[in-house]
This record gives sequence, structure tokens and C-alpha cells, in this order.
Amino acid sequence: MSAAALPELKQISRVEAMRLGPGWSHSCHAMLYAANPGQLFGRIPMRFSVLVLGLVRVPLYTQKDRMGGFPNFLSNAFVSTAKCQLLFALKVLNMMPEEKLAEALAAATEKQKKALEKLQPASS
Repeated sequence: MSAAALPELKQISRVEAMRLGPGWSHSCHAMLYAANPGQLFGRIPMRFSVLVLGLVRVPLYTQKDRMGGFPNFLSNAFVSTAKCQLLFALKVLNMMPEEKLAEALAAATEKQKKALEKLQPASS
């Protein structure tokens, strides 16, 4: 993944986090995942179910159209700032190959770009 795609994130221990001092705020996030033998729509293997903060299920698959599933999830506006944290965690935990993360991010970016172009008035 290119450096422009993700800001620098670093995994640190609790002790290191507590040493950061009063100018830093601490945030605790939980990402739970488990093997999932199920199939989406009765035909797409799911492999893993991921819960981010216990509220959002992240689809760790890409459909044949290369847009459905994870890329579509990344293109949703509600993902917002959590997107970088999610991509970082998936990479660090080796839950998805880095090239698949890059492909999904590129597809999501392209979808957002096309949506913005539709909203802009045609120039005369």
C-alpha cells in the first residue's frame, strides 16, 4: 500500500501509551474476529466475521465484480476516520493480504470519485 493511502500508525504497548503524557488522549478499540464457515447469499464463502467496536460487521470478501463486499464497505461515508485504523489492523493482524487491501481501497476510491463526478454540474 502506498504511503499516501495510510497515515503512519504504530502499534504500541499499554505502558508506552501511558508514557505519552497529558497532551495525548487514549482510545481503546476492540476488533473481534472469528472463523466463519458460512456463505453469503448461500454461495460466497465468508471465511471471517469481524466486529469493530461490536457494532459494525466488516465484509472480508470481494465479489466477482471487484466492487461488492469489502471495497463497497470502504466507500461508505460512515467509515470515515475509522477506515485507516481498520486497514492498519487488518494488515498488522495479517487478516487480509496487503495486495487485497490495496485493491479494495483503489476500488472504493474509484467508486467515490465517480459518485462525486455525478454530483458536479456539467460545465458549459
